[in-house]
This record gives sequence, C-alpha cells and structure tokens, in this order.
Amino acid sequence: MTASSAPTDLPASSLSVSRAVADHDLVARIARGHNMLRHTVHGRPDVIALARELAEWSGHNRDLLAKRFADRRLADAYSAAAEPFVVPAHDISVGAQADLLRGQLRHQLDWLEGLRDTISDREEPAAGHDELRLGGHRIGARAPAVLAPSASRLAVGVVGAVARATGILPIVIEGEPGEDGSLLRAAERSLPSDAVAVVVIEASSPGSLIALGYAAGALGQDDVIAVCAPGLAALPDLVDFATVEISAGDGWRLRLGALLEGAGFAPSEVVATRS
Repeated sequence: MTASSAPTDLPASSLSVSRAVADHDLVARIARGHNMLRHTVHGRPDVIALARELAEWSGHNRDLLAKRFADRRLADAYSAAAEPFVVPAHDISVGAQADLLRGQLRHQLDWLEGLRDTISDREEPAAGHDELRLGGHRIGARAPAVLAPSASRLAVGVVGAVARATGILPIVIEGEPGEDGSLLRAAERSLPSDAVAVVVIEASSPGSLIALGYAAGALGQDDVIAVCAPGLAALPDLVDFATVEISAGDGWRLRLGALLEGAGFAPSEVVATRS
C-alpha cells in the first residue's frame, strides 16, 4: 500500500444507479468501516475476528462497486488499492497486530471517501429504477424487514406484529445466539436498500444496537424503528429513533402499526407473501 490512499486516475465510469443511491450506499459502507475501527482488540482471537470482518467488508465493497458503476475496472481499481491483504503474524504484540489491520482499514476508507467525492461528477442513468430513493420517497413497493439477534419469543412476537401491520410477511434477518457480530453480518448480506427496518433490541444482545446503527446508515434514520424489551426505551442509543417498548396488552402493537402506517404500509387481517 502507498502512503496516500486517495484514489487517483480512476476509470471515468458512469453510474448504474442514481447519484443519490450510489452516494447512499458508499456512506453506509464507510460508516461500517468506521465502526470497525472502534472494535476493541484484547488478544489473538480478537485479531482474527477483526481480520475476518475486514476481509468480508472489503469483498462486499468490491461487489457493490461492480454493481453501482458501469465500468468494472473501477471495482478492480479498489481491489488493487486494497491488496495485498496482510494478516498479522502471531509473534508480534497484539497492539501491533491491531494497528496493522486498522492501517489497512484506514487506507481503504480513505480510498472510498475519495471515490465518494467524485460521485457528483459522474453520469447517472435516466430516472425510473425501482431502487431510487429520493427525498425519502421510493418508487415501487417497500419491503418490511425485522432484524433480531435470535429467534426469541420477543422477536417472534415482533415478526407477527409487523406482518399484521403491513399485510406482508417481513424479511427476517436473524443473528446467531451469543455472537454479537452475527446480526450485523447478516444485515450486510440481506437488508434490501428499499426496506423499512424494525430492529429488535434485547438486553442480552449488545449486537442489536450495532445492527440498529447499521440499518440507520444504510437506509436512513427515518426508515428504522426500534422495538425494545421492557425497560430499555430510555437507552441513550435509542433517543434519535422511533421506539416502541414491549408491554403487556396490545398498546405496543398499535404504536408499531401506527409507525408502519406512517411509512406507507396498510394494516391487513390477511397476510400475503412478498411478490
């Protein structure tokens, strides 16, 4: 890697999507990278976990660039900037191992931020793609998605409430019990760009708050609803989100339904599958 990470002599590729969509997707990837920079590293297992996340993040970035830009050479230019990927040797200090990985991450972040600066100068296709997201309005049907750290009773109840409130079976994105990063990785793979996300917040899963932040970065804060277990509504992390606290009775379902109705969904007694 060179000392300067800013992209130079990039292919003059047009966009495959609108400038708004391309910028939105790059912002989400950059935000994810900055979250990774804040990961704590205490030992070799943490180093390996960070290296794995960095490799997955880089691969996702490359695939995204190949889809969002008409010329594949731009994705190839990112790959060239990101390589070689160096896994730290185990015989140096943990701090040095973490610094090596973070240095590679910062290098790629600088590259992506430099690329983002060029979006406004790139040609975009004519409007009409169903993935466009301008001014908070989408063309075509929106997809409800429930993000849950595990298949808990609380999560199952939220899935049912969302289905009834929207008349559509939601996309369910589920993490692995006891693995805080698994929900985030699942969201990166499966959260559609046209979704309204309902994120289940449970005290036993700090990873659900990370997934909440990711969803806000990927979709926009207005398209994210937090549904939390009793006693968690006062968490500082939720202050900027529309929040529903689970309680006895149907009051919480009614509030969730009202929020989803405000997002453009209509309640239904009959739940349909997604088309």
